[in-house]
Amino acid sequence: MNTTLQKTLRGGQDFFQLDLSLTVPAGGVLAIMGPSGAGKTSILKMIAGLVTPDQGVISVQDQIWFDAAKQINIRPQKRSIGYVFQEYALFPNMSVRDNLKYALSAGQKEQVIDEVLILMHIQNLEHQKPVSLSGGQQQRVAVARAVVRQPQVLLLDEPFAALDKSMRTKLQDDLIEIHRRYQTTTLLVSHDPAEVAKMADEVIVLSNGKIIQQGNPSSILANPTNILLEGEVLSVNGEKLTIISNNSLSTFKIKDASSQYKPGDVIQVSSDHYQISAGRIKPVDKGR
Repeated sequence: MNTTLQKTLRGGQDFFQLDLSLTVPAGGVLAIMGPSGAGKTSILKMIAGLVTPDQGVISVQDQIWFDAAKQINIRPQKRSIGYVFQEYALFPNMSVRDNLKYALSAGQKEQVIDEVLILMHIQNLEHQKPVSLSGGQQQRVAVARAVVRQPQVLLLDEPFAALDKSMRTKLQDDLIEIHRRYQTTTLLVSHDPAEVAKMADEVIVLSNGKIIQQGNPSSILANPTNILLEGEVLSVNGEKLTIISNNSLSTFKIKDASSQYKPGDVIQVSSDHYQISAGRIKPVDKGR
């Protein structure tokens, strides 16, 4: 996949220019990292056809999906993509099997559904509806639905960020197995260095719409403070919060962390609101 993108985006109160070129080998896995608001999700949306670039070209296996100069813009439903969001985005009135069936390409045989159900370990859930499933099970279904049509490109936008560490690890392993089976060109947006190291062949780091670092995971992740902000949340697991603090990865404990924070948030852990004490983050009582 070869992509050149230019787009004016809004970040916070200001506008910035996304301007980059990407080449992902067929079957490769590219991770996109960087602080919130850097343009990571916008890249996926442009490749999917959900956002139109101001200028640029998107080509996949010699097929032109977008070319501003030639006024080519293939509709999203005509692009061979699978897209997995952090939110599950399943059809609530359909069974697991029907969610996958709906995603099949025209003329595609239903046997592939059985194969993907087994690969994602959800064959025993095929007749259930999403409302009866746990968060991890719903995300397994979302991944299965994205890959069942065997797309040319798989787009993953922090797909496991809302899950606990144990479930994240299991789903990462399942996705690696899916990739071995289908060799789908994949773009992964993630704030989790461990996830990137485990899954990606190459990493780019964005800042204000520009690539500031590019290389293999081991070289890019050798110093996480080069790519992450002080106070940036990397993962949330119950009350445990892993962030960048004092130039290293630190895990703290804060009540209701999972309901207050998500990966990509930036918090100040030593301020009027929080202080670090014995490995914990706790509110400061201003009345004392």
